[in-house]
Amino acid sequence: MIRRRLTILLHWSMVMMLLAMVKGGTANEILRWAFVGAGVIWLAMTAAKGMLGKPGPKLQGALRKAYPWMHRGLYAVMAASVAINAAALLGYASLDAAWNSLLVLLMLGTFHGLFHFWRHNVLYDNALRMMLPRFMHKIL
Repeated sequence: MIRRRLTILLHWSMVMMLLAMVKGGTANEILRWAFVGAGVIWLAMTAAKGMLGKPGPKLQGALRKAYPWMHRGLYAVMAASVAINAAALLGYASLDAAWNSLLVLLMLGTFHGLFHFWRHNVLYDNALRMMLPRFMHKIL
């Protein structure tokens, strides 16, 4: 249960930090370090224990086969963005590279969210219940 709660916390924290950084132009170093730290924790948890999300039984065919690979790809992009932002904060990469990595992560994260929204509303498999904290389940 702790792992699920921590994953949900990291998931939504990373989303909010990403949005704040894109809005602010990645200028706030504390926020960028928080993003890097949260990303490292989440990636370490995933490397040690694997991904929590699984395709539901209603997801069939090519999408079911692609599901784990889509998530692995998103994790890979998140890892790259975390690494590039850490390198930029330490002076080893340009701010432009960090900015571009955040934009790519935001774009792919948007598709990720739309996919799960589609699953929840078209397949009726309660995909959003897996990603939202329990106190929000009553509004779904």
